[in-house]
Amino acid sequence: MKRFGFVLQLLVLISQIALAQGMQTRKTNVSLQITVDRSETGEGESVVINAIAQDDHTQPVADLTVHAQVNGKDWGAKYPTLPSGVAHILLPLPEQGDNRIVVTDGTHVSNAVDVQVHPRQFNILEDSNHLVIMEYETWFGSGYAQWGHEEATPILGHYSSLDPRVLRQQALWFNELGINVVETDWTNNLTAPFPTPQAKECIKATDELFRVYASMKQHPKILFLMGPEHNSWIDAKDVYDGPWYKEQLNYVYDHYINNPQYRDMYLTYEGKPLLLLYLNGPRTGIPPDIQDERFTIRYVGAWLQTTHQEKYGVWSWYDQTPTLVMHKGSAEALTVTDGYPAVHQTATKMDNWLAQDAGGKNYGVTYLEQWKAAMKYKPRFLFINQWNEFVPPDQYNANLSNDIEPTLMIEKSDARASGWGFYYFDLTREEIREYHRILKTHN
Repeated sequence: MKRFGFVLQLLVLISQIALAQGMQTRKTNVSLQITVDRSETGEGESVVINAIAQDDHTQPVADLTVHAQVNGKDWGAKYPTLPSGVAHILLPLPEQGDNRIVVTDGTHVSNAVDVQVHPRQFNILEDSNHLVIMEYETWFGSGYAQWGHEEATPILGHYSSLDPRVLRQQALWFNELGINVVETDWTNNLTAPFPTPQAKECIKATDELFRVYASMKQHPKILFLMGPEHNSWIDAKDVYDGPWYKEQLNYVYDHYINNPQYRDMYLTYEGKPLLLLYLNGPRTGIPPDIQDERFTIRYVGAWLQTTHQEKYGVWSWYDQTPTLVMHKGSAEALTVTDGYPAVHQTATKMDNWLAQDAGGKNYGVTYLEQWKAAMKYKPRFLFINQWNEFVPPDQYNANLSNDIEPTLMIEKSDARASGWGFYYFDLTREEIREYHRILKTHN
């Protein structure tokens, strides 16, 4: 009996090895065939690539991770094939001209399809008295924000802010929405003497942003949000504008603002370039008094409905209740968001998003409610929070989040967190259109 048991175990082992070898062979011998839903499109618009993975016996190969390459370069998110062997890949195309597309799993490459991408003219309403501004991160790279814990996967995948195609595609999306200005986030650059390694990467991404925008006929203007020295400011006794801050500010002015190539790309207000200074979160009391004759300066906090800094002219990153900031009797600034964390952390100190007074996306209910304030007050500067932070603890999950950038809506077989697709993108576009309609009627 012992000998029979040993033989049986040996046969089982041989079968397992043969099965594993068969599976390996099946994985190795994969053919990928693709089709595209159209051969022409406008810049920034998306095509759908249908990819079919089969083995040597024309059987579907499931759970094969594939992605697109456009003109020889990886582009967009990764997709697993379904039990049918099919993956449906949504692919934005930001570059004009001929785009040759293949799909690969890293080893095997599909047939190629060609899509011709034509220029687009966007109907962006330019009203200097009513500008729409998107809060925007250009911090994704090897030394700054890291992918892997995002609440949802962007359509563009785990992208780098140093990739000009990414910046161009996002700019085309902003054009489609009707965004007038992007607010670039430099608030984390002064944890050590400027420039820190993170600041250097942020500078490279910002350089690329200016270069990409300079190459486009239509694009938003650019606005900087900068943080305090040591990344900390509580009240007037703290140093805000020390030598690190001044060195960074001089760099921004010399490299971007006073650069003839870029000068018209920056947002001005009251006759000077506008500069926003972050107060490192929700703070109470009078903001610091930073003077620089080169700039018009405004301060930015958060949760004005609690701190009430609007009475000192402080603008907001986001609010639970959109709070209007007045200036010389006029509606100056207001921020709307599609989700917000609570002011205070939970009892377990886990996350502000987990407290009862946090406001999730809730399928657009939060966003639509906040937009009512914009329609009512019609501020000169309307901020939208926000495009693409994607990093915990600033984001928690697909609902407890305030990101807007289009994301994947994950299939059952995919282990990644599911997202919201283009839902909040489309909602933003419609609300901006309604906003301008109301402005036109009001005038």
